Amino acid sequence: MMEKKLVEAYTFFEEESREFKQEMAVENLLVDIACEFINFRVKNKMSQKDLAEKLQITQAMVSKLESGEYNPTVKMLFEIAQKLSWKFNIQFESSMRSSEYSFEQAVSEQNEEYIDSMGFAS
Repeated sequence: MMEKKLVEAYTFFEEESREFKQEMAVENLLVDIACEFINFRVKNKMSQKDLAEKLQITQAMVSKLESGEYNPTVKMLFEIAQKLSWKFNIQFESSMRSSEYSFEQAVSEQNEEYIDSMGFAS
């Protein structure tokens, strides 16, 4: 009988190809993005349909984003970040150079309404 051993999580993929490891890294990133959408919806008590309306996309697209199986473009993520008042940040780093591209709205639409109701100039 062949004996099976448990292995440490970080060593599980040690012998896999570089391409496989890169594919797994992308899959992990897509799952992280999916979780952000799900967490936003839950925190804001929204349905997929509600979020779709806010983002001006279809409910089917929200479902694809939340499944982690859809790879959104940088442009799409940038536009979503604007609509949800999220900070959008991309960073490239190497031993020679580091570049960071960031966008953050100064004031969200909800905050603008609050400021307007208080009589402050925006």
